[in-house]
Amino acid sequence: MKKVLFAILTTLALAATVTTALAVDDVACEHKSWLSAENEFEALLTDAEIVSMEKIGMGVTNPWRVDLKQGEQVLAGAFKPIKRGRQGGFWESYQAEIATYEIDKLLGLGMTPPTVERRIKGNKGSLQFWAEDCELYKDVMDKTPNTPSWSHQLSRMKMLDVLINNDDRNAQNFLVDPDFHIILIDHSRAFISGKKMIKNPKKLPNQFDRKLVEAMKALDRDTLDAHLKPYLNGGQIKGVLERRDFLLEHLDKLIQERGEARVLF
Repeated sequence: MKKVLFAILTTLALAATVTTALAVDDVACEHKSWLSAENEFEALLTDAEIVSMEKIGMGVTNPWRVDLKQGEQVLAGAFKPIKRGRQGGFWESYQAEIATYEIDKLLGLGMTPPTVERRIKGNKGSLQFWAEDCELYKDVMDKTPNTPSWSHQLSRMKMLDVLINNDDRNAQNFLVDPDFHIILIDHSRAFISGKKMIKNPKKLPNQFDRKLVEAMKALDRDTLDAHLKPYLNGGQIKGVLERRDFLLEHLDKLIQERGEARVLF
């Protein structure tokens, strides 16, 4: 199945020669086969026939692995039918998973797999493309390379986490592929209120992707409303812009202290 999956999805992604606008470290990344083919992947996740389902067996939200097929095309997804509300002491929602993917697309980040809303067995939830042959960061953290590419990816991840107010990032909720490209998962606790992220210096990036900064500056209320209103309320969307403004102020301070060349890449 994996061979068929990669053959089909690589074709959908216009082969591994296509790059996203911003994620320059992901050139020729077969495990991010959705890049430049997001619409096709979203359609497959939304409409493809469900072949089988099984509990993943890890994670507090009890997600399911869903195998899908449409014609000769096969793929898998992670389904989270999380009702919006407090669970186990934390505010959770499947809508936050989809909203994170939408922001990733707006920025051109290319780190969050395609994620759609789908009703399965009577329950609405988020269905996210399953990137095969990846490992949790906790299992490979001792092997990660000491390279600019790796540190740049961590900086992009930190910037996104602040933007979406995701204080739950840890070694068990992001993936690393065999070529050490980061794939971001598990955002059901994002977009909560509060300033915990922006008040913790350890959570803030100390380097920024130039193009990502420009894309972040371009975000406005109308654009965010158009992409996020089905999943977030007005206060949550306003919070994204407030944290964006904070990140830009933080960036200006870093440049004043360290110089542009040491802060922007």
